[in-house]
Amino acid sequence: MLNAKAFQPAERVRTGSVPRRRWAVAHARSIAEEGEYAVATGEEREVPVGGPRPYIAIVLMESPGKGGGGVLGEGGGDLLYEESVLLVHAADEADARRRAERRARSRETSYLDDRGETVSWCFKCVVDVSAALDEDLTQDADLYARHFRDYAAYERFEPLLSGEEL
Repeated sequence: MLNAKAFQPAERVRTGSVPRRRWAVAHARSIAEEGEYAVATGEEREVPVGGPRPYIAIVLMESPGKGGGGVLGEGGGDLLYEESVLLVHAADEADARRRAERRARSRETSYLDDRGETVSWCFKCVVDVSAALDEDLTQDADLYARHFRDYAAYERFEPLLSGEEL
């Protein structure tokens, strides 16, 4: 979280003078983090405190795929992963991470597919947790942003980008 004491009071201003998302991205922070201040001139305003805030969590589920019976990752099956974006409301990032993991673990399942083969989905990890970029989720909102440098790797990773079906 932003350490508000690091700035002189005359330099702190609520992000009202800077578009919230642009400030957050430029400073590699969530706009919901403590302070929500941009370095600028102006007066300091009170920041709402307490209560749950919306957080976005990226979680990864894993399935051994066709013929992959036994322990996940073993048995010669084709591993399949599911990346899910979850919305959780929590008091802080640690609480959001716990809630996201609990929610993802509740989705662990095994079932028979149409060919009679067992399909299993298991929780693998919480990849990221970040306060939602916009807190008002009653209207169109920016939720989450991530950055990367290697477009070719992204293109290989993301089958939808090339029109490939799963």
